[in-house]
Amino acid sequence: MDLNKDKIIFDGAMGTQLQSLGLRDDPVLLNLSHPEEIINIHKQYLEAGADIITSNTFGAYAYKYENAAEIIKSAISHARKALKEYPSCLLALDLGPTGLMLEPYGDTTHEETTAIFEEAIKSGIESGVDLILIETMMDPEELRLAVEAAKTTSLPIIATMSFNENGRTMMGTSVQDMVFLLEGLEVTAIGMNCGFGPDIYAKLLPSLKSNLPIILQPNAGLPIVEDGTVRYNQSPEDYAKIVTQTNVKIMGGCCGTTPAHIAALARMVK
Repeated sequence: MDLNKDKIIFDGAMGTQLQSLGLRDDPVLLNLSHPEEIINIHKQYLEAGADIITSNTFGAYAYKYENAAEIIKSAISHARKALKEYPSCLLALDLGPTGLMLEPYGDTTHEETTAIFEEAIKSGIESGVDLILIETMMDPEELRLAVEAAKTTSLPIIATMSFNENGRTMMGTSVQDMVFLLEGLEVTAIGMNCGFGPDIYAKLLPSLKSNLPIILQPNAGLPIVEDGTVRYNQSPEDYAKIVTQTNVKIMGGCCGTTPAHIAALARMVK
């Protein structure tokens, strides 16, 4: 698949689909215990029209899991099996925040954080990914370290941060702060994901002024808890209508989005 094509569609949420199957364990550990379910979810997104699927590796870092390399390699193997029937589609290595606080706010050093990202990227590269997705970031310094670790490879890098309704991350970073940082790091594409539905991000997009391609991966609206189960309130059609009207180049989904949401995106794009 050509990353320069007019519109590119990513997949949607993995955790949402796993929960719908009654699988509520740590999603990355399910790579080892429930491989067929992971493979089938990837296939559903490809059948829905996704051009790029994302490895089930969000948060799979060595400081949390002694077998992190095995988890990442199994996740990529599952995705590759799903991609066999879709040779023109691509696989992104998914990297999220470490969950640690960098100095001086916490006690994790820059060197330790860089090593965490480098280990995950090494496992991803060895297993065969096509690009790197760094997502749901809130700390610009952690984002910088992740991108710099990814830039030791020759792969395209897509990076996103999560913003509140006022256009700030939890750490106070503005949309234009992100643009300034990521343009300077010369990533492939930049954007926003998670946190809110597409209506909020559509309002923030005018502040995202960049010459780089823009990616948008919102949640499926707002979460609603019923009988201990979380669902989201935005239908696939409403979701896709708002996202496609933003006219971003790259689009997909985060929490609450399903193959139906991605299929609706694909229909409206085509």
